[in-house]
Amino acid sequence: MNKMDESDLLRFLEAEAAAAYHHVSGDLAAEREKGLRAYMREPYGTEMEGRSQVIASDVFDAVEGMLPDLVEVFTSTDKAVVFDPVGPEDEAGAEQATNACNHVFYKQNNGFLILYTAAKDALLMKTGGVKWYYEDIEVPVFTTYRNVSEIQLASFLASNPKAEILAKEEAEPTPEVLAEAAQYGMVPPKTFAQIKVKTRERKQKVCVSNIPADELHVSRRHNSVLLADCPYVAHVCEMSLSDIRQMGFDVTADDVKAAKDEATTQDRELRDTLQGGRYGWWRDDAQELDESRVRGWLREEYVLTDFDGDGIAERRQVFRLGKKILSNVEFSHVPIAAWTPYLLTHRFDGLSVADLVEDFQRISTDIWRAQLDNLDLANNQETVVLTDAQGAPLANLDDLLNRRPGGILREQAPNAVRPYVERWQGIEAMPMVELLESKKENRTGYTRYSQGMDGESLNKTATGVQKIMDASAKRMKLMARIMAEALVAPMFRGIFKTLTDSGIEQLSFRLNGKFVQYDPQEWRDGYDMSINVGIGTGDQMQQAAYLGQIAQAQFALLGSPMGGRVVTEQNIFAVQARIAENAGFKNPAEFFTDPSQLPPPQPAGPPPEVQLEQMKQQGRMQEKQMELNADAQKFQAEQVMQQQTDQNRQEMEARQNSVTLQQQLAADREMETLRIASQERMKLAELQHDRWKTEFNARLDIGKHQDGMNERREQAFNASNEIRNDA
Repeated sequence: MNKMDESDLLRFLEAEAAAAYHHVSGDLAAEREKGLRAYMREPYGTEMEGRSQVIASDVFDAVEGMLPDLVEVFTSTDKAVVFDPVGPEDEAGAEQATNACNHVFYKQNNGFLILYTAAKDALLMKTGGVKWYYEDIEVPVFTTYRNVSEIQLASFLASNPKAEILAKEEAEPTPEVLAEAAQYGMVPPKTFAQIKVKTRERKQKVCVSNIPADELHVSRRHNSVLLADCPYVAHVCEMSLSDIRQMGFDVTADDVKAAKDEATTQDRELRDTLQGGRYGWWRDDAQELDESRVRGWLREEYVLTDFDGDGIAERRQVFRLGKKILSNVEFSHVPIAAWTPYLLTHRFDGLSVADLVEDFQRISTDIWRAQLDNLDLANNQETVVLTDAQGAPLANLDDLLNRRPGGILREQAPNAVRPYVERWQGIEAMPMVELLESKKENRTGYTRYSQGMDGESLNKTATGVQKIMDASAKRMKLMARIMAEALVAPMFRGIFKTLTDSGIEQLSFRLNGKFVQYDPQEWRDGYDMSINVGIGTGDQMQQAAYLGQIAQAQFALLGSPMGGRVVTEQNIFAVQARIAENAGFKNPAEFFTDPSQLPPPQPAGPPPEVQLEQMKQQGRMQEKQMELNADAQKFQAEQVMQQQTDQNRQEMEARQNSVTLQQQLAADREMETLRIASQERMKLAELQHDRWKTEFNARLDIGKHQDGMNERREQAFNASNEIRNDA
């Protein structure tokens, strides 16, 4: 086979889209419109002026009566879906997948509203659909900072290059800052009193959203409510130019306007009319003023086709605006699921509650209008007035037309005015009303006892009422099982698949009072899945009674020899957790601790006879220990007394030694004083001797010097005499 090009793919998609559109816009759209009109109690067009125009609310009552029990099935616990491990090595991963997927659905998305909308769409419009997809966008974040210095602002902008300053208000420097700047001869630093900053934050998550019934187009060849193998599935929705660009597609306003000729359906037109009436047309005025709000029909199509020409059809995801293909990629699965409350085998669409009840509403409306008209005529009787041969009334018509209590009626002949008696026939109509209610309950399976609205239920036997409620509960549980298998299970498989395929970052969230962090890339490709279908309000007390009996039986078995083998800690925890969930508490961990989360128990002790002998030995050892303790206390007391005696003796000796020591110290001090005085006198004598010796040596040196001088004078005199004699 030849490989398709874009034009071949476009022709193929247009053919599939046309066939799917004719399917959803034909009888299916008419039936949906009729159900929606009945729910909204829209006039039938047969109303007459001056007559009762009341409209019964059978469709509204049935839909709104079933919704609480149906939604509670999936919201009564935080784990509507549980992933089961394939092998022992998958237990941790399966538990992580269970916690993460339930967190994504109930916390990151509004799981309650999604289930509520899907359930209500199906009960009213035959099918309720959801889709899931990976979203990776940047959203603007606006933050205001106060008292920021110029240095702090520069550091922030350096670390956040995409940040944009929207507004800033400079603050006046304080006197302290001015004084410090003047002291060092510097310019005061700038300080901003307030700065408004715009940054962009990346958000990654798996989104889950509802699909209106008229926007879900399914191939008319498909014969199952499950869409995994459907050859053509499309979500056709009206989106603005801004929304399409945010999805990453480069389109213009002309491209969007070119996709505005998509044909609509009857139920879509009614939904638009109910949404805004004639004022809904005002939304077109905004598109002329703001080009980003121009709206067009975007088709998100999942089709099986042999695009690559290998002879095997593969699943492809195509985004299309009219004749312009925006994206065409191979895809792993159909990220859309839908359900219908009453299955028609071998068909995608089934029956809604509105389909089953709408004719009863029409009949009830006719009966109510007739009875109200009859009651109005019975309470406001007509008046008969006699006339003469010429047709002139024999009574004053002004008096008749302006009647008041205590008024006067003037007549020209006796009995000219008499009331026309209208008998109220409401009593005869009551059996028909009761018959209609009984037939409606048999058809839908939802009874007045389920709603607690039957005033005569106290006069019926408890067993009979319980049987009726049990039968109704079975019908509701069957409907809940269809919703679980056709909608909830595929949706959670899709959430798991999107988490593992999208490369999303680690998930961090609070679970049972503590924070956990999971990495979807560590999970295996697939796990088995089980759906925890909860219980409705109709049999909660019955379930509570059964759980209480099971708990009593468990505790009774614990006291028997088989207790440890038949009943385990995990069995007891499971029952107590179900009791807490049945009471409306979604987190049983607030009251009971899972034994699997506790450390392993200590090894089992010895047999009872060994334990008894050990207890006896422990008793004897305790007696011996008590004797030893008594001896030790006696010895300790003697030691204390001996220490006290020794201490007293030592104190007396110390006092005596102290007196002797003081005397000895006084004598020593006196001897030391004498010794010091003697040493001082000796030093003084030595000093005086040294001074005398010094003086004596000095005199001796002076004498020797004088003798030398005298000798030199004498030698000089003799020498001069010799020279004189020689002369």
